[in-house]
Amino acid sequence: MRALLRIAFVVGGLCLPATFTRAQGAPPAFTVPRIITPGVSQQPAASEPAPEVVPAWRRPLVEGRFDEALAQAADVPWARAYISGRAAERRGAYDEAEQSYRVALVEQPTGEPAVALAELLTLLGRRDEAVPLWSAILRAGQAQRTGTAIGRAARAAQALTQVRLANSYFQSATNLSPDDAQIHTRWGDLFLEKFNEAEARSSYETALKADSRYVPAMVGLARSLADSNPTAAEAAAREALAIDPSNPDAIVLLAAEALDASKRPEARAGLEQVLAINPRHVEALALSAAIAQIEDRPADVAAFTQRAMAVRERNPDVPRIIGERVARQYRFEEAVRFLRQAVEFDPENSRAQASLGLHLLRTGDEAGARAALDAAFTKDPFDTVTYNLLTMLDGLEKFVSVPARNLVVRLHEAEAPVLQPYLVPLAEQALADLSKRYAFTPQGPILVEVFPRHDDFAVRTMGLPGMLGALGACFGKVVTMDSPKARPPGTFNWAAVLWHELAHVITLQMSGNRLPRWLSEGISTFEETRARAGWGRESELLFAQAYATGRLLPLKDLNSGFAKIETINLAYQQASVLVAYLVETHGDEKLQAFVRSFGEGLDNEAALTRAYGRTWETLQPEFDAYVKQKYGPYVPALTEVDAPPPGRTATAADWKAFADQHAGNFRLQMVAASPLLRLGDLAGARVVLERAAALVPFASGDASPWRLLASTALKQEQAADARRFMVEVLDRDHTAAQTLRQLVAQAQAPEDAALRQRAAERVIEIDPFDAAAHTALGDLALARGDVPTALRELKAAVDAGPTNPAEALTSLAEATMRSGRSDEAKRHLIRALETTPRHERAQELLLRIIDGPGGGDRR
Repeated sequence: MRALLRIAFVVGGLCLPATFTRAQGAPPAFTVPRIITPGVSQQPAASEPAPEVVPAWRRPLVEGRFDEALAQAADVPWARAYISGRAAERRGAYDEAEQSYRVALVEQPTGEPAVALAELLTLLGRRDEAVPLWSAILRAGQAQRTGTAIGRAARAAQALTQVRLANSYFQSATNLSPDDAQIHTRWGDLFLEKFNEAEARSSYETALKADSRYVPAMVGLARSLADSNPTAAEAAAREALAIDPSNPDAIVLLAAEALDASKRPEARAGLEQVLAINPRHVEALALSAAIAQIEDRPADVAAFTQRAMAVRERNPDVPRIIGERVARQYRFEEAVRFLRQAVEFDPENSRAQASLGLHLLRTGDEAGARAALDAAFTKDPFDTVTYNLLTMLDGLEKFVSVPARNLVVRLHEAEAPVLQPYLVPLAEQALADLSKRYAFTPQGPILVEVFPRHDDFAVRTMGLPGMLGALGACFGKVVTMDSPKARPPGTFNWAAVLWHELAHVITLQMSGNRLPRWLSEGISTFEETRARAGWGRESELLFAQAYATGRLLPLKDLNSGFAKIETINLAYQQASVLVAYLVETHGDEKLQAFVRSFGEGLDNEAALTRAYGRTWETLQPEFDAYVKQKYGPYVPALTEVDAPPPGRTATAADWKAFADQHAGNFRLQMVAASPLLRLGDLAGARVVLERAAALVPFASGDASPWRLLASTALKQEQAADARRFMVEVLDRDHTAAQTLRQLVAQAQAPEDAALRQRAAERVIEIDPFDAAAHTALGDLALARGDVPTALRELKAAVDAGPTNPAEALTSLAEATMRSGRSDEAKRHLIRALETTPRHERAQELLLRIIDGPGGGDRR
């Protein structure tokens, strides 16, 4: 994945209309009939019940202190039976748990023992036995009219797939019992089931406000954060374990997070801890099977799967969990095989169908994906991911497919005229160059889809909108990415993103999709730097600052840096620097061997040892020495200095004195430059900014002194200096759209042709819909007699929507005349005059065409 560095990629808030919220029960574009159990009204009647008393045994029970809970319930036989059942269930003694719940059921036929028994029966695959229990609980909620009873009725409605009714009942239950943490937590579980993580978090947080030690809410909160903020998810899970050290849900979640961070020994240890307490824990067994699959241990996959299936025969959740976890390691073809098995086990399981659809999209099988998603939506129209994916697939009908060499590029019909002439040849070049460098031809055709709306790209990639920092993604044979119009111009360089993702195609396929993330991202970012000057260096300053302050990641933990929001940007750049070191010291052939070794099943350290004769421990000092040589000279300038800046009333002289006092510190020079510019001291700002640029010449993006120097020199009307600074930007900064537009406009002299060409091409890498850049390239092509290129560029200028359509059409007509197509040129000129009837240049060209060669002089 190519991330928009400076913003870690995060799955953000749900903003598509499919979001299942408190106020609505289904995607608004669809009408879904509510299924009501006979005899139960759709909305509980309002009442004023007496405050419900929370039994003393509930606190130790939810905190896993079963013996203490039993002691607290000494005089309540049904409660003792219920608590005994919960304790037995945690141990995996499901028969014993069922017997205990049934004993408690005699006195509490629709209370918590009934909920626990119905959930246990569902776990064991005995849903037909669970349905009468759920129905009775649902009826009791209306009859009893207390918050607790209605909350249980809501849970029952959810289990009976009456989602709207469940949502309505949870709303009523929380109104009647606003401080009941259990009700809020179960409501959060409903939202999480439908992939509305934002609403789920809200419910869990409300539960924790009511009861700060309510462990199920802590675990629910961790689950809701697992994909968007793993660090916060881990903190919530550990908080739960501080209260209930053997809570299996929290331990399994931490194991899954460790697996995502490629800490498989840590993940195995957590799962073994759960299975030591409950050898029949289905999710722990399925995750253990997933680890075995990732590590190519088929006998262990079969053994763990068999143990899980002994709890419930043909349980679709087992292959589904394995498939989904394997997919997180980029092994999508394997994931699809497991997910097909899940659907085979239970064709009515909407979650399995939806997951199969999502992962078929990642393999490029969009027809198969739609069939699976349609089946999932028929069974569960409230699943946000399913709805989003189907909506996205509908939108793809407005895309055009462009076949190319080992590629199929899909572009939105409104963007294709401008993007196709640039994106398709670049994709072909990238695939050809990278295939040659790595001596590997990928299996194709590679599908590249470019989305003009970021949320469509996010849904195509993850099933949900958001992913605020992500720019592109690669699944081995499928590449998805933002188009230049998906973000404001200057936000990113689409060409660099495309190159980055196509490098993933090579390395993922070379390694059988087994490459660790650090190496995959490190190679892709490094290959950007080899492709174009300035590419792949967005976070070089961040890396140098981390080195200067001792915050680089240990190489053995580099992969885990990609799993944390606070370190992902650094991890990208550090991985790229490490790959650069390996190539500079050992060459490309060693890197190729390193990549291929993962496809043979070697792990991170074994692959490193085979390719380079190193362990992470022995490589670390070598890498440290390389980094010191390359970035050591910048450490003094990047050392953190505690220096309070002048106050609000400070003058330009005060700021200059502050900058002079800290002349060797890059950050403080940049701090002083902004107020100097604001106060109008351009000369003083120039001094400070030139000092900053000398201290850290590779600074780019918003922290670039070169951008500010160029704009300051322009304000001073010092054109030569401005051009010098702009050239520095061109060499170092691949997203500086405005500065480069200024360079295109300034470099007009004949001797500036090469510089103007280069600057205009870079502008198009950032914003291909910049008509002025295309016009500049068209004019340059005409000047050197390259009519085909001129036609391409000047047509693009017209298609891009220029501010002066008549002028753009006239330039295109002139190039068309040069190609000998007078009739076509005439049509362009007529269009130009339709937009601006008095456009003199268009009138003159049209008269020349009408008069033909040797026509008379018309005055």
